[in-house]
Amino acid sequence: MYVAQERRAYILRLLQQRGSIRSAALARELGVTDETIRTDLVDMQKQGLLKRVHGGARYILPLPGQSPPESAGVRLDYQLVQLALRHIQPGMCLYVDAAPLAQVLISALGECPCSLITNSPRLLARLTAGVLPQEIICPGGRIDKVSGLLDSPEARAAMGTTLQPDIALLCPPALRPEQAMYAQAVRAAWATLAAQAARQTIVLTPAHHLGGSAPHATPLEDYLLITENNLPPEFSGRQVEMVPYISAEDVLPGDAFDY
Repeated sequence: MYVAQERRAYILRLLQQRGSIRSAALARELGVTDETIRTDLVDMQKQGLLKRVHGGARYILPLPGQSPPESAGVRLDYQLVQLALRHIQPGMCLYVDAAPLAQVLISALGECPCSLITNSPRLLARLTAGVLPQEIICPGGRIDKVSGLLDSPEARAAMGTTLQPDIALLCPPALRPEQAMYAQAVRAAWATLAAQAARQTIVLTPAHHLGGSAPHATPLEDYLLITENNLPPEFSGRQVEMVPYISAEDVLPGDAFDY
């Protein structure tokens, strides 16, 4: 077992969860020296996995159309989207949730010709910053100031009539066995419309979101859950595809070889 490799995978997991980390706090959590963590961060920045900042590091979100880094295989977000990509065929139409994981998936689509539906102005700005092979569809509407999404009765009606995605790709901040939970009502409403209109719903989320709570719910019936191998008991029996889970206990110092 190569402890440094697993420790760096854990660092990437924390960065995706928190957005940034502090070197000193991480060293205390993992029982290693500050210099060990600094070395990790320097090497990981060279690989394009993170951005070093004073006292720590921050998460790097890939740009649509940007090739994944060579070491993307150790990033939790890329591991999750690789499982989702197995279900996406050329020519499909996808509703993409307004979440960082959705942007990672779009960046990993490469040259796959498909259509992407989003009502997130922020995501639209990133998608239209370059030339992508995918068709971009925006239902339109007015900006909802709470969620930051475009919304209108006409746009909502289009989801079940003219748009009808093949896949609703949802990335909720909290998930229960039969509900995706969102902080904003408009985001939950759009996720509900997409799940009802799509042929298949795929929920893409790291394990720390499972069993969580948020004020607005999207009912879910038949869906594919893509997450980590750390399922709470209430999710047993669900259709699930998983990537390995690494906890802090897995990377605490021991007798294993480090490098």
